[in-house]
Amino acid sequence: MSDKITLEEALKLVSFYHRGALGWQVRAVLGSVGGYVDGDVNGNVYGDVKGTVAGNVDVDVKGSVKGSVDGNVFGTIKGRCWEFIETPEDKLRRLIRESGNQELIDTFNRMEDN
Repeated sequence: MSDKITLEEALKLVSFYHRGALGWQVRAVLGSVGGYVDGDVNGNVYGDVKGTVAGNVDVDVKGSVKGSVDGNVFGTIKGRCWEFIETPEDKLRRLIRESGNQELIDTFNRMEDN
């Protein structure tokens, strides 16, 4: 199998359009992306996103988020307003780490190990 793709084959997977001063942009990808997108996605994703989203998601997510959200959620989750709730254990862990007291941090880490 060749490492090259013909223009005809490529145009079956990707369509383009011209946006004036913004130049040529991808209109649609008709297949899977097995790499990365170094830019914005101004449209819809029909399928799974596996990897990292380093940026903002300014759309509705119709499905599950399996992973961490290191930021804020402005909206609802299953119709309920999102609210960060810190558990007592998480609060204790945060306060100990924020104290900067290495002896206290080491003692807490030993407690977690047991």
